[in-house]
Amino acid sequence: MDLEIRPNTWEDFPTLKKANARAQNNFYDDGDLERFRIIFELDRSLAAFENGRIVGCTTSYGLEMTVPGGTVPIGAVAQVSVQATHRRRGINTLLMKRQLTDLREWGDPLAVLQASESIIYGRYGYGMGSFEYTLELDRPHGAFAQRYEPRGRLLFIEEDEAREVFPPVFERAAAMRNGMVRRNDTWWKFRFVQSAIRGGDPRAWYVKYEVDGRADGYLWYSIKDSHLMRVKELIAATDDAYAAIWQFCFDMDLVTTVTADKRAADEPLLWMLADPRRLRQTFKDASWFRLVDVPKALAARAYSTNDSLTLQVKDPFLEWNDGRVNLDGGPEGADCRPTYQEPDLTLSAADLGAVYLGGVKLSTLSHAGRVEEHTPGALTRADAMFDAGLMPWCIDSW
Repeated sequence: MDLEIRPNTWEDFPTLKKANARAQNNFYDDGDLERFRIIFELDRSLAAFENGRIVGCTTSYGLEMTVPGGTVPIGAVAQVSVQATHRRRGINTLLMKRQLTDLREWGDPLAVLQASESIIYGRYGYGMGSFEYTLELDRPHGAFAQRYEPRGRLLFIEEDEAREVFPPVFERAAAMRNGMVRRNDTWWKFRFVQSAIRGGDPRAWYVKYEVDGRADGYLWYSIKDSHLMRVKELIAATDDAYAAIWQFCFDMDLVTTVTADKRAADEPLLWMLADPRRLRQTFKDASWFRLVDVPKALAARAYSTNDSLTLQVKDPFLEWNDGRVNLDGGPEGADCRPTYQEPDLTLSAADLGAVYLGGVKLSTLSHAGRVEEHTPGALTRADAMFDAGLMPWCIDSW
């Protein structure tokens, strides 16, 4: 099989996006292509060509993600696909290896993706590191256990005002939740057109919640078939805003059901309802994390306790990560370097990705037979170090 793997050009772009859509049993029209042009990064987009035809592709977007203690640059991986005529030939493996090698050269210590199938990406060192719910509640069951009296007020606004109001609120909220990406101007522009892609409903209403003239939260929703409220984004920078906006949703006249997807795994709403059993929750994996450069990624976040651990990381896919590192970290930051010391724990690169933002405990993975403890008590210490408080969450898709 004679393949050429290279970055795409603008001339490739229409064929690339249509090939990607076809591989995912989807379809993009010319309007969709124009929307995707907003975020397309030529140097980060790879394709496998056979005799000039695209038979596989992947891309990444250069973004910043909130981690304990700050942010870290990531390669937000997307558009991973191989044409149905060329599957089971190792094309995706070649693309993944080239992409991760490029990310390392660019200085991105972490790759993050949202998997279409959960069976695919563990072999490339990605770990299932965050989770999300789709929530659905019939409005008659939306009463709170305790009636809430908001400190501020809710106001409908037009899209032009939403484009000004939403970003500062989102930035405040994203800084408080690990796993959130920090949207730049380009991504805000794309987000406002994204709902029209793949046949989605572009119609929307915008609401801001403000206290003393400052917006602390917002709601972005649409109404389907005159009675179904679809929450596109509910973002709150305070608990007050969170409760007030949900209460607004459940008080909406002429609505029978409220639904919201991509909600956090530890969503407080369940504990606010008088009849919590009525809240229907569909659980799924969300972000998958891949440490591209293990020492750099581990040193890029802070840790809940001051401690030192030596980790044996098994990484057959990226040979530069395969080995031992000493992690010395705490709330003020961390240092991580290669070492020859005997390991406290042994784990795979994928499982290190899974625990990176605290989405799962190392002790849980140990009970599942995935982490080996060599030093007694190391698992307990590691759980304490990697604990990140709130569960990681990312409302964005790419």
